[in-house]
Amino acid sequence: MCLGSIARVVAIRDDAGVTVGRLEDGCEVPLSFVPRARVGDQLLLHLGIPVEILGPDAAREALALRGASTEQEGDHS
Repeated sequence: MCLGSIARVVAIRDDAGVTVGRLEDGCEVPLSFVPRARVGDQLLLHLGIPVEILGPDAAREALALRGASTEQEGDHS
């Protein structure tokens, strides 16, 4: 199973006609699939490629679910 990751856009620039976003972890990704992305948006990434802009509620819910699944994985009682 592949889990997507979530990251916030901290900067956007043009690189020879390609819109590139820098994420809070320092990674740079093309924004071709999410052309409406703006600084501050939370993106859902699949294999490192942004595929969806998450609204604030969806981002909070996804991050909460991610935290819950991490806690369950660590519980081997």
